[in-house]
Amino acid sequence: MLSFNHSIKVRYVETDAMQRVHHSNHLIWFEECRIELLNHMGIPYDQLEASGFLIPVISAHIEYLKPASFNQSLAIAIELKNKPKVRFKFDYTISHKEDLIAKGQTEHTFINQNNKVVRPPEIFNQAVDQHWQSDKD
Repeated sequence: MLSFNHSIKVRYVETDAMQRVHHSNHLIWFEECRIELLNHMGIPYDQLEASGFLIPVISAHIEYLKPASFNQSLAIAIELKNKPKVRFKFDYTISHKEDLIAKGQTEHTFINQNNKVVRPPEIFNQAVDQHWQSDKD
């Protein structure tokens, strides 16, 4: 398994008229966490793009469990439970202190510059292998 933790602080612009985080922001935070995971792994997304690879989201699911509010510090955890093949999924949790705010999942694939689905590039697989933690750890 590959896991990473990221934190954010809810900005005022991310709230709605009810002073709660608007539901659309959760997907943005998932993306931010994925980008930071790639940075942590030493393969920034812009480097993958420059190499001719893109990682589109092909499906997304979110369960909203509790509201979050302006200026709250949130912890976002991301997990890759299975090594990537043509398709792969990330699982997420968003928490505030002990409260689980939301959980979700995104599914991805790699495409090349011609929008053709391709297997993950070797640089990605190597980075995953380097950061992979077995269940026995």
